[in-house]
Amino acid sequence: MMHILSGFQVRRILDEVIAVPTGEAGQAFSGIIGLNEIGQFLFEQLRSEQTEDTLVHAVLDEYEIDEPTARADVKEFLDHLRGAGLLVE
Repeated sequence: MMHILSGFQVRRILDEVIAVPTGEAGQAFSGIIGLNEIGQFLFEQLRSEQTEDTLVHAVLDEYEIDEPTARADVKEFLDHLRGAGLLVE
């Protein structure tokens, strides 16, 4: 099970969606994260405990996308969050 580090707010600025750290998250991460549509969806899903499989199934339910593409997109997003230290596992 995993979730996003608490303390992020998702904001839309013009045509861009970003996640901005606040509080404890601001101490752990000093930047912003740009999110595309699926990234924003996954970020919101990760506010509660998830597994990689539940995220893949959520993407399949929400978007017209095949499973290999959904699985690759989810893995890439999770790897990015792990690399930034933003995923609690």
